[in-house]
Amino acid sequence: MRLQNKVAIITGGSGGIGLATGLLFQKEGAKVVLGDINELDETNFNYIQDNDDMLFVISDVSTETGAKELVQRAIDTYGKVDILINNAGINPSGTVVDTPLKLYQKIIDVNLTSAFLCSKYSVPHMLAQRKGSIVNISSLNGIRGNVNLAAYCASKGGMVSLSQAMAMDYANKGIRVNCICPGSIKTKMLEDLFKTAGNDMIDALLAKSPMGRFGEATEVAYAALFLASDEASFITGVAMPIDGGRSIR
Repeated sequence: MRLQNKVAIITGGSGGIGLATGLLFQKEGAKVVLGDINELDETNFNYIQDNDDMLFVISDVSTETGAKELVQRAIDTYGKVDILINNAGINPSGTVVDTPLKLYQKIIDVNLTSAFLCSKYSVPHMLAQRKGSIVNISSLNGIRGNVNLAAYCASKGGMVSLSQAMAMDYANKGIRVNCICPGSIKTKMLEDLFKTAGNDMIDALLAKSPMGRFGEATEVAYAALFLASDEASFITGVAMPIDGGRSIR
C-alpha cells in the first residue's frame, strides 16, 4: 500500500475530487480526515461511519477557526498529519465589473485563504516530524486565464504561487508542496455549470480537449496519490495539469 500508516486531511471532501481522493487514499492504507461545509450523501456517510480509518468533519475552512479545528480533529483522532490536500473550492462566474466585492472575497476565502489556513496549522506538525506532503488543487485556469472567471482565476492563480512559495520555504525541512491543475472534470461543480450554460458550453469545452472527453475525479485522485506518496520524494513546487492535453492546444 502506497500510503500505509499515513494520515491525510482532505478539504472539499463531501464529493467530487475530494471524496474520490479520500476513498483512494484509504484504499492505499491512509487514515483520512475529510472536511467540508456540505454533508455527505447517505451512502458515503454510512461507509465512513463504519470505517475506523476515515472521519468526516463539517467545517468551514475559509475561516481560521474552521481550519484550525479540522487540523486539530485529525491530531486528536489519529495523532499526526502527514498529508494535506487543499481542495475546497467554488466557481462563480463573472468579470471584474459584474462580480460584487463580497462575492469576490468569498471566492478568494474559499479557494485560496482556506489553503493558506489549513497549511498554517498543518505545517507545524509536519515540521515536528521533518516530513510531510501538501497537494493543492488549483485549476487549469490558475495557470492561464479564462473568460468571465476573473475572481476564480485570481484565486486559483494565487494557489499556484502559494504552492511554489511554500515549496521554497520548506524544501530543506522535509515538506514537499505541489499543485494539481485540473481541466474540465466530471464533478457536481461542472454539472451545475452545464445546467445554466447548456449544451453549447459542453460542445465548446469538448472541442478544446485533444482527448475529446472530460476527466474523471478518480484521474485527479491518482495524481494526488502519486504526489502525496514517497514515490514523488524528489518532486516539489510543480503545477501539474490534468487536462487531457488541453493546456498544449
